[in-house]
Amino acid sequence: MTDWVKWFREHLRTSGEGFEWAFSQINPALHKGLPPNPRYLGLWQPARHVWHITEYERCLVIPSMQQWLGGAMLPDDEDIWPDNDEAWQQVQDNIADEFIAAFHDIRQQQINLLDQLVDVDWDTPRETIWGMKPLSMVVTKTYQHTFEHGDTLLRMGLWWEEMARKEAEYRAQNH
Repeated sequence: MTDWVKWFREHLRTSGEGFEWAFSQINPALHKGLPPNPRYLGLWQPARHVWHITEYERCLVIPSMQQWLGGAMLPDDEDIWPDNDEAWQQVQDNIADEFIAAFHDIRQQQINLLDQLVDVDWDTPRETIWGMKPLSMVVTKTYQHTFEHGDTLLRMGLWWEEMARKEAEYRAQNH
């Protein structure tokens, strides 16, 4: 049997640190810019990825984890997690470091919440916003989601400036 609390405490911590590190690998002057080569680096600014993950965890994950402690199931309502261009427009002028600090705080809240879930059945499905799922899936989804967006941030940190330079050279040669 997996010691879910111990496993997730470690892996949510390290994946969060990796996510923060990935963001730090991007030139701060680019945190709010749109990346070149959207097919490889995506369509969002680096800061939007951090905001997206933070709000997902704040609005969906923490309340979903709290269901196992007697909290109510989230209503099926799009306003629970306003993950759209309009919501991003309202916060995009925040300082990029504020986004990463908010992510760090929300991730730590989840790690702290794990201590309350020690005696909970992590394997039996119950109704969630993702359908009938066990708590192990809810927290695993958080772990996966961190890697998904962290991968994009790492690609940005590794290749953004080189891709931008190559695109500029190409445009200069062909115009």
